[in-house]
Amino acid sequence: MKRVLLGLFVIATLSVSAQIETGKIFVGGSIGINSTGSSVENIAGGTTTETEGVSSFGFSILPQAGYMLTDQIGVGLGIGYGFNKTTTPNGVAGQYEQVDKDGSFVISPFTRYFKSVTEKFYLYVNFAVPIRTTNTSYLVLNANGDGTEDYDGTLKSSNFGVSLGLGADYFVSDNIALEANFNLFGINYYSYKKTDTNTNGDGNINKNSGFNFGFDTANVFNTGNISVGVKIFL
Repeated sequence: MKRVLLGLFVIATLSVSAQIETGKIFVGGSIGINSTGSSVENIAGGTTTETEGVSSFGFSILPQAGYMLTDQIGVGLGIGYGFNKTTTPNGVAGQYEQVDKDGSFVISPFTRYFKSVTEKFYLYVNFAVPIRTTNTSYLVLNANGDGTEDYDGTLKSSNFGVSLGLGADYFVSDNIALEANFNLFGINYYSYKKTDTNTNGDGNINKNSGFNFGFDTANVFNTGNISVGVKIFL
């Protein structure tokens, strides 16, 4: 039985020709949707009252496309957008009703170096230069009990950096590969401008900038560092 399974594995491996080669175009990316909700139960005098808690909804999309310059080196570009809305009802965590909206745009040119392990399995090193801008707006409602907007603010931020990662492609057909990759090292510069005003136009503006870098091999399996997807070669 073991010999039969081994023979089938060898046949399956040899049946797929090399797909990562000069002139190939590859496309892929990721898409995600998230939605959360909560409630709070208050017990007083033997009576239980349930009130709505914090809720959120968001989505993200990041398509990518690349071109193989040689049998081992490919270049490409990823462009993406993400949105998230969080609503905090009045009285939750001692707050007034608040609505936060985040919109992010990212562009990330990259280059990859591929190394074949078998005809179906490839490893690669990924070098990227991600640039991200984020606009956040938040409204505080009904702070005076009159049902009107009382306080608003905006936060505009930008990030520029470089990242180094490792990945793997496994071909399940002639043109489709399952992909997994994780970020190994990153250098990032960021800046943001936060503006807060009330209904009278009074408020303040905070500006900040900074620089950070990180090298992390201990948490490569953290969901924030690793991602999986599907890649199509044309």
